[in-house]
Parts: sequence; structure tokens; C-alpha cells
Amino acid sequence: MSFPVSPAPGDDPCRFLIQDAVGVRHPIIPLLAIDGRTDRAFGLGTAFRIDPFGGYLTAQHVLEAWLTPSRPQQTVVGLLNPGLVYGRGLVGNDSMITIASAKVFRTQQDDVVRDRILGRDSSRIALDCMMLSFEGKNTRLHQVRDFLPLRLTGKWPMVGDEVMAIGFPELGSIEDHAIDAEVLTERMYGSIGRITAVLPNGREHRPWPTLAIDSHWPSGMSGGPVFNKDGEVIALVSSSDEPGSENAQSYAFWFAPISGFERNLPHVDPSNPGWVRGWAVVRDAPWDVAAMTNDRAFADELCAALPSDYSVRLGSLRAGSDDFINNELGANQA
Repeated sequence: MSFPVSPAPGDDPCRFLIQDAVGVRHPIIPLLAIDGRTDRAFGLGTAFRIDPFGGYLTAQHVLEAWLTPSRPQQTVVGLLNPGLVYGRGLVGNDSMITIASAKVFRTQQDDVVRDRILGRDSSRIALDCMMLSFEGKNTRLHQVRDFLPLRLTGKWPMVGDEVMAIGFPELGSIEDHAIDAEVLTERMYGSIGRITAVLPNGREHRPWPTLAIDSHWPSGMSGGPVFNKDGEVIALVSSSDEPGSENAQSYAFWFAPISGFERNLPHVDPSNPGWVRGWAVVRDAPWDVAAMTNDRAFADELCAALPSDYSVRLGSLRAGSDDFINNELGANQA
């Protein structure tokens, strides 16, 4: 196995342009803030798709200042892959997807009863991670269901291991661009570095599991996926030291040490990267997986339209195959 993409001969592995028109360009997207008064775009960071049903992850700090009532004129959107073009082309409205929901991960409250009486929330942001979903009315969001395989459990990375981050480091250059005029130079880059420290308890003032990397990841890459050499996403880009500072490094929020993290990602199989959890419509003989959905009622509706030997089962499906694990029984089907 290897990273999902490789630098071309002569490219700097610490920062190389990814020009593949498909592949990772579909599930990894830039996040933008659009000023409703001027139609000007501001680059925020990167997000990536984690299941075929429209779930995405990004870093919490990328959006914390933008998803607040204090910015009523701002709309945060994801930019779906507009395709590669020569020169600059128009950005169509179908490329923009608006956030429908955002979920942050918090610690327990210090005093739940007192908080309830005082009408306050003393919980704190526990992880530099946020789960996003986008409004489903955009048909392009459902036309491409590619997602990235997450590694939530299993072997931990070690100091010296190579990892690759992917994101949009040039997002800062789109500031003051009108969204209906240009492609916004949303060029995707990869960056390969080595792990210098494995920190299950995080760092001071950043108490989430962290990997330190000997590479510089600019702010536009924040929230982007971090891959191991098996092509699995084990972390996301969190922060970087100032370039030029002594022993400057970048830091990734790391999934595996967080007990129960998979409960927040209901459609990600924690033990099998690249598998999807949900409701499948299946037939035993001959074996067939007719559909996989995240909605039991919709699965029942699909099943009712098929012959009577089909049934609905809760389980995990390997993407792009008919390999299925029945979570209700723990049995493997093939």
C-alpha cells in the first residue's frame, strides 16, 4: 500500500500540486466564507468526506469564528471539485454547497445542575474536530459518493513514520475574489513529512491526541486529512508553528486514542477502514446487496419494491463491493 497520491519526479515532497481530476479531488474540498453583501470569498480551510451519505470532517478552529450569530452576513460553503480547466473559468452555483449542520465535541460540564439554573454552558471544546453535513438540495453532492477510509482503531503510528497531509494552502489568495468571476485558485496540494512525536495526551492548551510532523502545513490546509502509508486517514491537520521558528513543526489531531470516538461517526466502521455502516437491502441466495442507506425507513421502502427474498439488515459494507458484515449477528457474507 502507499499514499493516495505521489509527487511527480522533481516535485518537492513537502509541497506538491495534485492535478488528478478524480481520486482525492472529490472527497476533499475547500471551505469558504461568502460575504452576502459583496459576493466576495474568503478562504477558511479544508474538509473531507467520511461516508457516502454526506458526512464531512474538518478542524473545529477553522469554523468556530464563522458559525456564530455575530456574522449574519456571512455564509460558509464547501466548494465541490469544479474540474480542471485551462486558465480561469466561471464558478457555477452547483459547485457551492451550504452547511446544514455542524457538530463540535465538548468535555462534560463542570456542574450540570448549576449550569441549568444559571442558563449557561460551562463545557469546553475537547477536540480540534468538527463534523459537518451540507444541504442536500444540491444534486452534485449526491452524484459523487466517494469518501476517505478512516483508521479509528488498531496499530498506532510511530516516530519516524511518514504521513501525508492534503489540503488547499493557497486559500488565502482567494480573498477579495468575486465568487461568480473566477475559479478562486483552489489548487490542491500534498505534503509528506515524518512523525517526530506521538502525543496521546496532546500538548499544553491543546489537550487532544496529537501527532507532531516535521513539515509546514499552511493555514489553508487546516482540517485536511492526514494519511498513513496504507492510504488510511489517521488524523486531520490542526496547526503549525510559525515558519522559520526553531524546530518548526506541524500538528495533527489524531483519532485512535479517543475512546468511543466512533460513536460520533455512526457510518464509519471503526475496525475496517473504507467500510460503511448502515442499513443494507440484501438477498442470501444468490448473494446480492441491492442498496446501502443510512435510513432504516428508506431501506424498508426499497426492500418492499423487491422480491420477497430480500431483507433489511444492519451492518457494514466494503465500498465498491458486495462484501458485507452483518452487525446484528457478527457474521460475514460474501
